Amino acid sequence: MFLQTLMKLSLTVLTRKTSQQLRKCHSVFGIIDLIQQEKVLKRVPENFTMSQVTSENHDLALQLIKRYFLSEHVLVRARNMDLSNDCALDEYLVGLLKQGNSIFARDEDGKAAGLCVSFASSPVDPKNLRNYAFYRQDPNTKDFLYFTAKLQETPNLWEVYKQQKVYEIKMITVVPEYRRQGLAVHMAEKSKELAHDQGYNVIRMDCINPFDYKIAERCMLQCLVKFPLHKVRGANAPFIKRSSEYNRCVRVYVDARAQPDVDQKTVKSRQQDLESLIE
Repeated sequence: MFLQTLMKLSLTVLTRKTSQQLRKCHSVFGIIDLIQQEKVLKRVPENFTMSQVTSENHDLALQLIKRYFLSEHVLVRARNMDLSNDCALDEYLVGLLKQGNSIFARDEDGKAAGLCVSFASSPVDPKNLRNYAFYRQDPNTKDFLYFTAKLQETPNLWEVYKQQKVYEIKMITVVPEYRRQGLAVHMAEKSKELAHDQGYNVIRMDCINPFDYKIAERCMLQCLVKFPLHKVRGANAPFIKRSSEYNRCVRVYVDARAQPDVDQKTVKSRQQDLESLIE
């Protein structure tokens, strides 16, 4: 009897250990499944093609930006901006498109399904944008441009990485009926390829809207700094009040190639300075 009882206890212990091991193996396979899902997201979505935004498409690009991107922009919502007849804003956006780094995503019928606006910026660009904003009459448009310029140089990646130009993925939008198909991630990946093909070493993506940071992370960009929007201040006050329901965090994501003339200790110390922005 004693031997039978002992054998039963041993079988029970072995069964428990085996089941625990199986659960552990199941969790490993679960991680593999997640990785496979990520790989699926990075594939080219079916029935979509990428094409460069040319001067013939500027009007269509402006419509997509205003309707699907700027309408969700936190500053536009906080100020209740009217984008319908803002010629100054149109001129700024067309200036971005003219550089030729923006791409359309089109479905099999040729209909625009998404847009990614990218721009290679130099340290003089925020200064020029402020000069342009100074002469605008609409106070909301003026502040939107000032806000964009301030955000563009916070942090100053040209100085941090010793680069004359930084490639910025500025705006990504997908038409609602084409969302949740991995299209935004694919456009961001395509923009990264364009940047590398042109020899840019630093790619930047500022994430303000609720879900755009997930796009940056799936494209393997690294979050350099995160800080609340009311820390982005104008001459006299923050562009978005701390008490505003639209006040969200800005996440600055970066993809930087290794460069021999960049001191990594300097980058780390600069990152510590930036962390003072975080509350």
